[in-house]
Amino acid sequence: MTGLALNNGKAFIDGRLVKANILVEEGRIARISSGAITAEKEIDCSRKIVLPGAIDCHVHFRSPGFEQKESMVSGSLAAIHGGITTVMDMPNTSPKTVTLRDWEDKKALASRDCAVAFDAYMGMTGDNLGEIRMAAEKGLRAVKVYFGSSTGSMLFGDAGKLMELFLLSREKGFVVAVHAEDDAEISRNAEKFRGRKDAAVHAKIRTGEAEAKAISALTGLQEKAGNKLHIAHISSKDGLALVKKARKGRHGSAITCEVTPHHLFLDSRGYKKSGNLMKCNPSIKSPADREALWRGLKAGDIDIVATDHAPHTPEEKARGYWDCPSGIPGVETMMPLLLDSVARGKIPLGRVVEACCEKPAEIFGWKAKGFIREGLDADIIVVDMEKTWKVDNEKLFTRAGYSPFNGRKLKGFVENTIAGGQVFG
Repeated sequence: MTGLALNNGKAFIDGRLVKANILVEEGRIARISSGAITAEKEIDCSRKIVLPGAIDCHVHFRSPGFEQKESMVSGSLAAIHGGITTVMDMPNTSPKTVTLRDWEDKKALASRDCAVAFDAYMGMTGDNLGEIRMAAEKGLRAVKVYFGSSTGSMLFGDAGKLMELFLLSREKGFVVAVHAEDDAEISRNAEKFRGRKDAAVHAKIRTGEAEAKAISALTGLQEKAGNKLHIAHISSKDGLALVKKARKGRHGSAITCEVTPHHLFLDSRGYKKSGNLMKCNPSIKSPADREALWRGLKAGDIDIVATDHAPHTPEEKARGYWDCPSGIPGVETMMPLLLDSVARGKIPLGRVVEACCEKPAEIFGWKAKGFIREGLDADIIVVDMEKTWKVDNEKLFTRAGYSPFNGRKLKGFVENTIAGGQVFG
């Protein structure tokens, strides 16, 4: 007798919760049955729901080069405890992930140290299209373009080179994911508000207008190239409106976008209390922007929820506004925050599963993930929707050791995570 049985739960299969028992063998979902399953190990899922593990297409695990902030080990353990079983890591590490060798080296590091399924973006520098082409021939899923400056100094905005990248994306099929903020607009605003020292000024510097200008320019290029374009961490009602408009264009079906939990669950009213713990790029904006993002998520205009997990040390976040780096850790709290919203009736469970599991699998080509189906990878979470608990900085696994959601009471708890067939929790 071998394998792992998940018995007596309600599993999310084909768009709805159904009574089902699941057999896991050799890292795969071997069988789904209405009858009890006998196996070497068993998890009793009575009064629990069983969901696909989340796919987070936007993390910064800071390795190699910045392990004081996070590591593959700490980041992936944090992800597991938050119900995330697959991550895609951004290129602003040291060295930056801009060559085929660095891309392969980072994935090799992850294969040794990362407890969840892992893939890495390559970054665009303007002179590394040959490297990107070689990586694309070896299965590259996505390239990141920092159209606005952010942590890691990888700003790039040459329209001609971007068009070359977009055309290569169309030829090879990889996704171009963009940090969409207009750097000139940000620079003007930063000069205007240079005398301010409070964290709330961040939303006045990195405005919805800066986001909208960048999205307009990027979707204009995509309209000509016809490639897969993914707008990362959309943060404003104006930015979302432009994405919706671009989708009406000739190649609009190839445009996707994501929102982060911190843009959904925080707004500018929180700066007074949380200060630089809320400083991130793009900025957290007004209540009206936050509500527009919720409407977009519920309507399906926003495809994905992704964390943009971007930890820094507490000492860095304690600096003054102008010296404090931007970024918020999020892999431990994304699914719990969304499950709490399900419990409160704010969003249907099916929309959460679609945005956190199914759509990321489809958009980024994770063909064996995102769904509970026989033959797919055994990436599964067991959730107690009746359990209430509080986010506690002292219990976080991320090396950052803090969360802007510290102390928040939530309903819905990830009891077990099965990642590639291995049980945690």
